Amino acid sequence: MSTLLCLIGIALAALALVGVGVPAYVLCIAGFALCVIGGLARARLSVAIAGMVFTVFAFAIAPDGFTAVLQMLDVNPKRFFKFYDGMSGFVGSLVVLALTLVMLRRHAPQSYETMLGASDDFDKVVVGAGKLASWLFIPTMIVIFYDVSQRKMLDFDNNIIDSAFYFDSTKLQELEWHLHSVLFLLCLGFAYRYDAHVRIELVRDRMAQRSRVWMELIGIVFFLLTYCYLIVEFGWVFANNSYKIDEVSAAQTGLSHRWIIKAMLPLGFALLFTAGLSAAFRCVVYLFGPTYLNERAGDYAGTHHADLPEDVAVKGPITD
Repeated sequence: MSTLLCLIGIALAALALVGVGVPAYVLCIAGFALCVIGGLARARLSVAIAGMVFTVFAFAIAPDGFTAVLQMLDVNPKRFFKFYDGMSGFVGSLVVLALTLVMLRRHAPQSYETMLGASDDFDKVVVGAGKLASWLFIPTMIVIFYDVSQRKMLDFDNNIIDSAFYFDSTKLQELEWHLHSVLFLLCLGFAYRYDAHVRIELVRDRMAQRSRVWMELIGIVFFLLTYCYLIVEFGWVFANNSYKIDEVSAAQTGLSHRWIIKAMLPLGFALLFTAGLSAAFRCVVYLFGPTYLNERAGDYAGTHHADLPEDVAVKGPITD
């Protein structure tokens, strides 16, 4: 029942973004309240956090959300966001963090196990999206193969242009980079979950295990999550403006509905944000939780060089 309250809160925030005649700030505040109540009633932590983050995000970007509240308070929105946009986002993050800590206290004495459970839930979403997006590799290869083959065949027979098998090369080339962009963006979080991104092993692999985890946690909090938040916020505006003007390709024979590919930018970084949140939970459990959870939470404590001796690859040259 408590998890259902969070799901209803998420649905209200989604309706606020779509626009149903009810002011977005009303729907977002109601949705946020339901997520908090559900979380305090021991709902699934991952759903409660996702609900709080999503409702805050919807409240911030909806035209009749936070902007409407500022106007009701006789505050100039443009002037406010010019000077306090970053501060308002920081305050919102602190509120969500404080409520998350309170919810974790409600799960005591299994707070750390609950954090790992939430991390596993986030991983399922990120990995599922990555695996689904990976299938786009097949149509990408097919389109590239067909485009190249078609251009070569035109060198021998121009009559193919009048056949049903001819597709404009501009459309095919744009479809190629559209598919490649979606594949790349939706797999960002998937790659981070499996620790496949480039690291500075020359420095990191010479550190103790706890130092590696501390470095990971600091990088997530101060860089990864912050950057993802900015990309999602401005990426949403980027895609929404494209949708409003029904943007099409700059090429005369290019693809239409440019907003679809632009919408992949905030979606991809939202998945990366989710992967970062999952990793942050694991780092916190590894650093502050009971030692019997270290093996389960130690995803970011190991090294990456395959040619290192086994004991160094597992423990590092400097042990705790």
